Amino acid sequence: MKPFITGHEDLVHDIAYDFYGRHVATCSSDQHIKVFRLDRESNEWQLSDSWKAHDSSVVSLDWASPEYGRIIASVSYDKLVRLWEEEPDAPECSGRRWTKLCTLNDATGPLFSVKFAPGHLGLKLGALGNDGTLRIYEALEPSDLRSWTLTSETPVLLSPPASHLQSDFCLTWCPSRFLPETLLVCALDQALIYQKDKNEKLYVAAKLEGHEGLIRCVSWASSIGRWYQLIATGCKDGKVRIFKVTEMRKGGDPDRDDDDSMSIDQESGVSENKDKGLGLNVELISESADHRGEVWSVSWNLTGTILSSAGDDGKVRLWKASYTNDFKCMSVISAQQRS
Repeated sequence: MKPFITGHEDLVHDIAYDFYGRHVATCSSDQHIKVFRLDRESNEWQLSDSWKAHDSSVVSLDWASPEYGRIIASVSYDKLVRLWEEEPDAPECSGRRWTKLCTLNDATGPLFSVKFAPGHLGLKLGALGNDGTLRIYEALEPSDLRSWTLTSETPVLLSPPASHLQSDFCLTWCPSRFLPETLLVCALDQALIYQKDKNEKLYVAAKLEGHEGLIRCVSWASSIGRWYQLIATGCKDGKVRIFKVTEMRKGGDPDRDDDDSMSIDQESGVSENKDKGLGLNVELISESADHRGEVWSVSWNLTGTILSSAGDDGKVRLWKASYTNDFKCMSVISAQQRS
């Protein structure tokens, strides 16, 4: 680990690397976003720009896929989603290098999580907050990045909570090109996989069961070289869990591609195909309490082969599958270590 000073004047809530790992953005309760670039010669993070982004704590941000340019989305307790675009000709540290594209104000409560969809799905993002509603926005005309449309509004909780921390809500998109548009939404202790039906409506395709506390973080692995999906969660119950997700058809055939006729199981909330039994099969394949305390963050590497987790023990643990496909802790990094 190599720490660097962010210069934020309050708690840092989120960090996000760009696609190439050469820039990192941070957001804070001081209402500011900062972007740092990695200096190739010194290998140090240098401040590129800092600006006031919202009128309340900025708690989540994300970079768009690079084919759409250098764009950051941010959400805040002020109930707003804001989109920012870099002006590469503006001087660094001028406060003018990132300009506001637009503000999206449909939420009725503080927003806690924002994530862009994979680039092959187009320029779209999902936002989730205290009103318990998942909203998906899309720039239907990529040449006009100031115009975004609310394309989906889906309640993920039957009754929104009165008040919760931003860490009780999170979402992630499935990066695979071989599944229909799919994303995972975690709200409190629920983890729900949503897909789109033939009418472009989101439905609950599966649940990730077994969590015994609030879900703090979730990460969907890239499926390079795999026919199945891997999802990791970090939970307040102190466990890192890894789930295997496969697409199932009637008769156990995972790869048939048929038209869908969806119905909702009212008890489980999981959608099923009346005629063909279409659905997602979810299997818990790994569960570990090595952090011996609350797990706050999980993240897969770019190829989906190594999982990192961080918890109350102040350590980062790296997980990798063995030759028997059992996930084992391969390394432990302490915050006190210096490289």
